[in-house]
Amino acid sequence: MSKTLINIITNNTQKVIKSAGVTKKLEFIDEFDNPVPEGIPYHIHITSDKSYWYMTSNEHETNSIVIFRVDGNDSDYVKYRNLVGSKNQKYLSEERTTPTLRDYENGFFTMYFARQANDIDAKIFEISREDFNTKTPFYIKTLVTLRITGEKNSVEKENKNRIIIRNVLIPGLSDIVSPLQYFKEEKNTKEGVQDRLKNYKQVTPSSTSGGSSGGGSYS
Repeated sequence: MSKTLINIITNNTQKVIKSAGVTKKLEFIDEFDNPVPEGIPYHIHITSDKSYWYMTSNEHETNSIVIFRVDGNDSDYVKYRNLVGSKNQKYLSEERTTPTLRDYENGFFTMYFARQANDIDAKIFEISREDFNTKTPFYIKTLVTLRITGEKNSVEKENKNRIIIRNVLIPGLSDIVSPLQYFKEEKNTKEGVQDRLKNYKQVTPSSTSGGSSGGGSYS
């Protein structure tokens, strides 16, 4: 449960305050309502909704856990419950898009992708631009802008690099996006001309049958 929350928090963090303090006696509890011992260093994550989330260790580590302040208010714990268990949370659906004529005129096309934040094995799927720009803490999102016109070899190389960079954020993205996806070769590129010449079959005019000898006269 804590790992689910940590994934959501870290994926929506705008700022981290390192070495924010040291726990005092009965100042914090963990997710199971157990008091956190005093003397534990902690850091703070500030998320996109301006919430403050406390985690153990001076800076974020793989074994950091979320802790909640005990100050007479239930704000931190309620935020946790609302974030993880809200029935009003927006769930994204797959929405595939294809390049328009204007995209081909511009030479580029952008696709948007999402994956459930708390499950690295969850399906990666394409979403709309609108959903990409919507706050959805349960999802990791990224975009990939591909070149879709030009010289084939250079386009493929450039797009491979673009995909590799985005694959760092969502591992597995490179398995579902092709470097030449939606690519159309421009007719006047060197490769395009070479391909047309290679496929071109010259038609040799055949000799016509009939009298081709003798000195025919016109009357």
